[in-house]
Amino acid sequence: MTLEQAIHARWAASPSLEALLPAQRVRTGTFHGDGRPYATLERKAGRTIFRTNAGDALDEVALAVHVWHESYDAGLAIAGQVKAAFDRSQFDLEGGDRVVQIRRTGDVARQHDGGVWQLTVEFSISVYLASGS
Repeated sequence: MTLEQAIHARWAASPSLEALLPAQRVRTGTFHGDGRPYATLERKAGRTIFRTNAGDALDEVALAVHVWHESYDAGLAIAGQVKAAFDRSQFDLEGGDRVVQIRRTGDVARQHDGGVWQLTVEFSISVYLASGS
């Protein structure tokens, strides 16, 4: 399971996020669906913090959650729940890998031509890789 798949699964398991924006409206990359609202996950950058002789490693990943909505207030509510659900969280992945910390690093609201709002929440995610890869 990739980091993005784990975040998607956690979104689906959050009643407050599901009530505002169902997980089937959340995609990694470009959304090809019917209208707004929707959210996209974008992995921005990643780097290895350290690697041990035992073969495990700690990576840092920058990830953005973009919420696209016609209404600023409704989009802001979704972005707020994204922060509440993921900021300062941790969880297991597969094969002994683990998200040890998710830290919100910023958020931005931008209105595009045509009135569509893009609310972005940016995270820095520390991932322990038991296998080192």
